[in-house]
Amino acid sequence: MSKETGVSLTEGNIFKQLLKFVWPILLANVFEQIYNLTNAMIVGNYVSKEALSAVSASSTIANVYNYLFYGLGLGSGIVIATYYGAKRKDKIKESIETSLIIAVIGGILLTIISQLLIPFLMDVSNIKPELYNLTYDYLSVYVLGTAAVLTYKMCFFILRSIGDSKTPLKYLVLSCLINLVLGIIFVRFLNLSVIGTALATIISQFIADILCLRKLLSLKEVQFDIKNISFSWRIFWKICGLGIPAGIQNMLIAVSTMMVQSYVNLLPNEYIAGIGVSDRVSVFAHIPMGAISTVTVNMVSQNMGAKLYERAQRVIKNSIKIYNIITLITSTTLFITAPFWVSLFNKDPLIISTGATAIRITVYSYIPLGWSHVYHGAIRGAGNVREPMMIAIFAQCICRYLFVYFGLKLLPGNIYVIYMSSAFGFTLAGIIASLYFHNSSWTKEKRLRV
Repeated sequence: MSKETGVSLTEGNIFKQLLKFVWPILLANVFEQIYNLTNAMIVGNYVSKEALSAVSASSTIANVYNYLFYGLGLGSGIVIATYYGAKRKDKIKESIETSLIIAVIGGILLTIISQLLIPFLMDVSNIKPELYNLTYDYLSVYVLGTAAVLTYKMCFFILRSIGDSKTPLKYLVLSCLINLVLGIIFVRFLNLSVIGTALATIISQFIADILCLRKLLSLKEVQFDIKNISFSWRIFWKICGLGIPAGIQNMLIAVSTMMVQSYVNLLPNEYIAGIGVSDRVSVFAHIPMGAISTVTVNMVSQNMGAKLYERAQRVIKNSIKIYNIITLITSTTLFITAPFWVSLFNKDPLIISTGATAIRITVYSYIPLGWSHVYHGAIRGAGNVREPMMIAIFAQCICRYLFVYFGLKLLPGNIYVIYMSSAFGFTLAGIIASLYFHNSSWTKEKRLRV
């Protein structure tokens, strides 16, 4: 690769390599969440608590598309990392260009679909009449960036699959700073309300796209020529086969979350805002699992491609150790400081109390949830996407929703049922994933464990 962009993950000290590779992804995930935090904080402080409620109610709808993009990017990353580990240079070029075509064309199609589905998704989410116009305005502009989000997520997964986790971090930091500055200008000084913060996000994401595409197309292995772009239907179906199940899984989790949010949206606006803020703050305990599972997928994929099975096993063990330590620290920090973080969004005492309580009930359940992400990442890296999808859908979609549905039947109006639903679903997902990994014949046959 030009400028030593690519890094082989099939040799060297595993623990040091994990730490070296994971910290840029950790920071990148932090800045990715700052997008959401920035939007909520700007409207919460410069517009109104109704605007904050509208943006909070919109987040679960927006995530339906983001989770699909994650799946497609993951599929591309696995394919490219496997070829990279096997040193198949011709297939690396073909896979990267096929992935970029998927991102651009798929992004345009999804932008159109997203616009058409907004009214339906808002109705399913029980958006209140007094919040309807604000929510609709925000989503109508926000989904115009659908193609941008899919493209930069795809680019990030491609770069990480070849061992480069620092470049996505640099681009994301710059994009977040642009989003913050433009958000303040559009909302506070130009009085564009929720439309302003959505517009700032789109512009900053397109800038990240331009930088990412420029980087990818300059790679030596790609040797990009617009007259001779490689597109492989075989690789396309391989990417879809690995990525779509993960995308469907995450979309169903988002839909399940949206259905739970439909109960939240029936509450007073202070509760909607408080719970929405808690989701945005709690995600910082979620960040380590995203980063470490990404590293696990790429390292396992490269080592499986190189047929280094024992090394892949050590990668998984070290990933779990690092994850447990980091998440215990972040969860404890958030548990102690929860009221402070919520107060940054709005000073209303009920919003602060609601948000802090939700954080404290949920935050430690990210530890078992992370086990599922790491083990599922390893399993996907070895080519199995079915079982991770089934486990996640069962625990985080079906069981979580049933917990809320029957809980509110038994205890009508009890907000603690909603608080506890996430903790229940996350913990169950971690337990089932751990049992499957350590006891299934498939993981032993593929030599992911002894």
